Amino acid sequence: WGIIGLITIEATVVVSFIVSYLYLASYAENWPPAGLDPPPLLWPSVNVVLLLFSCVTMYWAGKGIRQGKQTQLAIGVSISILLACAVLVLRTLEFMAFEFNWKSHAYGSLVWTLSGFHYVHVVSIVVGSLAVAVLAWRGYFTQERQIGVVVDTMYWYFVSLAWIPLYFALYWVPRLYAG
Repeated sequence: WGIIGLITIEATVVVSFIVSYLYLASYAENWPPAGLDPPPLLWPSVNVVLLLFSCVTMYWAGKGIRQGKQTQLAIGVSISILLACAVLVLRTLEFMAFEFNWKSHAYGSLVWTLSGFHYVHVVSIVVGSLAVAVLAWRGYFTQERQIGVVVDTMYWYFVSLAWIPLYFALYWVPRLYAG
């Protein structure tokens, strides 16, 4: 129940961020501000694919431990962690390429806040899942002792799927306003 409560709270924060973003966009003269192009789509779109694929590998990992296959769990969680690390690398490069910072204007502030919020959550799933992976490789989890895997997997799904509405808000809404 604790993880469900956490996900509910975090989902409320994501929705609040998106509503704030859309509210400011709807009243702005230009969104993004004049002189800025909408952010490039390539790497954020690759991140969507990587995060969705990581959900598949986490599902496969969870299915493995439910069937008593500890190696499948360990491999699945490890692959998911590698995929999330690739997302973090791409997001870091994306941050470095932004033409504005968090205090340039409302648009910049929201882009940095929403992107940073999700970035920190991806870091948190990597750290939490590293603990699960270490324990999985040591044979700790069994069919009877898998609550840690269940909780980690639920949070993984949330963080990965939360990127989809953020992606549309950050990368497609500016194209709708510009076009």
